[in-house]
Amino acid sequence: MKKKYTINQESKSYLANLLATERLEVQYRKTQTASFDVKNRVLTIPIWKKDLSEPVTDLFVSHEVGHALYTPMSLLFKAKKLKINHSIVNVVEDARIEKLIKRKYNGLRQTYIRGYRELIANNFFGTKDKDINEYLLIDRLNIHFKSSHVSSNVKFTDEEMKYVEMMENLETVQDVIKVSKLLQEYCNQEKEETGREQEINFDDHEYEEVDPSELTDEEKQSAEDSNSSQEEETEENDDENSSQSKETKSDDEIKSEDDSKDEVNAGIAGDNNTNAISETDVAWEQKRNQILDNEAVDNEYCTIHSFPNTEDYISDYKEVLNDFRKLHRDRMTKSKKTDPYDYSKQEYTDYETRYAASLVSAKSEYRKFAKRSLKTVMYLVKEFEMKKSAALYARATTARTGVVDPLKLHSYKYADDIFKKISVVPDGKNHGLMLLLDWSGSMYDKILPTVEQLINLTMFCRKINVPFEVYAFTNNSENESYDQEKKIAYRLGDVMLDERFRLVNWASSRMNNKDFEENMFNLYSLARRFNQRNSRYWEDKDPFDMLQQPYSYHMSSTPLNDALMIFHKLVPAFIKKYSIEKMNTVLLTDGHSDRGAVRYDPTTRRQSWGRDRSNLILSSKKTRKQYKLSGNGYHSRDLTTTLIKNLREETGTKIVGFYLQSKKSVEMWNFNKSHGKVNEYGHSYIDHKTETALKQEWRKNKCIITDRKVHDTPYDEHYTISSNNLKVSDEEMATPSENAKTGELKRLFAKSRNTSLQSRIILNRFIKLVA
Repeated sequence: MKKKYTINQESKSYLANLLATERLEVQYRKTQTASFDVKNRVLTIPIWKKDLSEPVTDLFVSHEVGHALYTPMSLLFKAKKLKINHSIVNVVEDARIEKLIKRKYNGLRQTYIRGYRELIANNFFGTKDKDINEYLLIDRLNIHFKSSHVSSNVKFTDEEMKYVEMMENLETVQDVIKVSKLLQEYCNQEKEETGREQEINFDDHEYEEVDPSELTDEEKQSAEDSNSSQEEETEENDDENSSQSKETKSDDEIKSEDDSKDEVNAGIAGDNNTNAISETDVAWEQKRNQILDNEAVDNEYCTIHSFPNTEDYISDYKEVLNDFRKLHRDRMTKSKKTDPYDYSKQEYTDYETRYAASLVSAKSEYRKFAKRSLKTVMYLVKEFEMKKSAALYARATTARTGVVDPLKLHSYKYADDIFKKISVVPDGKNHGLMLLLDWSGSMYDKILPTVEQLINLTMFCRKINVPFEVYAFTNNSENESYDQEKKIAYRLGDVMLDERFRLVNWASSRMNNKDFEENMFNLYSLARRFNQRNSRYWEDKDPFDMLQQPYSYHMSSTPLNDALMIFHKLVPAFIKKYSIEKMNTVLLTDGHSDRGAVRYDPTTRRQSWGRDRSNLILSSKKTRKQYKLSGNGYHSRDLTTTLIKNLREETGTKIVGFYLQSKKSVEMWNFNKSHGKVNEYGHSYIDHKTETALKQEWRKNKCIITDRKVHDTPYDEHYTISSNNLKVSDEEMATPSENAKTGELKRLFAKSRNTSLQSRIILNRFIKLVA
């Protein structure tokens, strides 16, 4: 039994790109006709019935690629200006582009023969049980060139053979216009002489409006040059004929010929009553609906906006510093009357004094933490430099210099190795780091250990001179400098940002030492306050609790997807600025994005995906890859997965994710997709064996590592970590026993050192990335 063929849209998209020898964006839509957007290089193909044969499918795809490669928008512009019937131009241009695509890919010849033979047999050109030789010349040419020339039964007169030769010799758009015009004139006359009636609904086959603004400068000039040359040629011919006629003919004869010319020109100009058309082309236009899958679910395509002004969505570290400086200055100087909060029943001057004292005390405590951390960080820096040097020398190669070594010259008769050698040590790669910190309300209970990890990481990067940027994502837009009414020039299909979204730039390798220490203190002080969310009054002993934060730095929800979209612009700019060879992007979050995709539609201002039950596909403008979202497309996790994949493929960055889990026991549902199996209903689940293994790994390491090479995850590496294990430890060495021996001292020192090193989980993972 012959296997039934079904269309694989993805494989046909690959075919289209291979034929076009470029990365086209191929979209399958519920449209009546295929089309090609020359400017954006988007090929739109109708959704055909899945049982369409492979030769016909390949014919359609390659035919549309032929138009994409060889048919400029200016062709229809020229033809419409000259009032040549659309169907006649279609027939002539199809013959040209099919010849060119078959010339480029000789293997397509049999595909075209088999495909058109099937379409003709199924009466897609309206010729079944009819004699093709009774049709006008344009239809006979259409069937002749769409059939194998060997098996074509179309007949032509000796006079008509010159038109066959013209069609065979078509090469340029100018050839198409010239031949189309001649065929229009010939077929108009042929229709009048034969009295053939063409009962066709002309309204179904008129030119679509061609917007001159969509033409490229070259196409506009080409259209103007063509029109000018056609008009000049017509005027010259008219003048020449007119002068010759007036010399030899009477006034009545001249008037009669002028009237005759007007009638012919009226026919070319598109008078539906006299203008000949291609019946077979119109029949194809009307019957091709039979191959469309009207039952199919449509596809909606969207893209990430270009975001030309990324600074509009970022609070740079300089702005952050100014916000905190202003806050502390106001708290220590503003009068009670203008202060919105009643912090104390005491005199307000007492509050100002206490606030200033708390600020001094908090800075002192932070410096102690930074000093303890620096000792461990410097140890790791030294260890890192040693590992890096060892790794470089391990990759060293020995090369001949081309200079004779005199000490080996004696061995020239039995060895060809008589040249001096040199060890070539490869240069280290230029690494870079961009980090995204979750600034959502659910991070309250784990923000302090996370910030401690982050500070250690940035200290390390500064010491080894790795360029870095640290951003926190938030949708708290109370900052006065942030314009909520900011207008973005979205285009149809762009995924929209949360209007309140912004990134807070907490740390950067661009900072000097003073700014770095000050902003790390600001971040640390917020983390201390948020971590003690139940201690809100300045009377508490912790000096950080009295300190305040600017209104716009409160925690919010989780606009992770919005941040990833902006990173599509920030990461390549960062790579270019610092000439990064090994880019690393790190995500620190305790949950999933709170937003799915909102697709921009200029007719409705905005439109959530999935409302019309369509398949939802994100398309990359750079790689032309497409990612189909599951479900109704609004699911935020599907979009997150897609954005991470696309970011890695567009920029080449390595992406490492840290999921900071609050619960002591492992949240098994988080591993359904990465470690699970798919049941008969398409749902992922964890079997008993896998669940047991994951629980054992969690109990042993308090961490589960998911690797893209092994598991179904968009991250290169993903770490699920208990927030209880994030605390940075700088334990002093335990007091040894009396008369302790050297071995005991070594063990105690090693234990405290290992505890300090291992507690810096995120830093250790980064070192493995760059070592």
